[in-house]
Amino acid sequence: MSGIRFALGTDVVQAIREAGPKLHNVHMKDLADFEKKDSQVAVGEGIMPVKRIFEALGAIKYKGYVDLEYEIHADDPMPGVIGSFAYMRGVPAGMGYTRQR
Repeated sequence: MSGIRFALGTDVVQAIREAGPKLHNVHMKDLADFEKKDSQVAVGEGIMPVKRIFEALGAIKYKGYVDLEYEIHADDPMPGVIGSFAYMRGVPAGMGYTRQR
C-alpha cells in the first residue's frame, strides 16, 4: 500500500495509527470544513489536526515524505504554498524533530 486516501469525515489520526508501517506516502492539505472537499485553505489555517498528524506519524515511525497538496488560488498559489510549507516544517520542529536527509 503506497498511501491511503481518506474520505471526508475520516479520523485521519486514527487512520494513520491503524495503517502503521503500511503507510508510505502522505499528502497534506487543510480544510475549513471536514464535510466539504472544496473548503481547502493553506495548511495551518483550517481545522486539520496537523500537530496530532505529525505525532501519529512519529508514533508509527513513519520514514516517508509529507507532501503538500495545494489546489487553490491557481492565479497566485505561491503565498499559500510558502505559508503551508512553513507551517508544515514548524510543527515538527516545535515538537523537537530535526530535518534529516
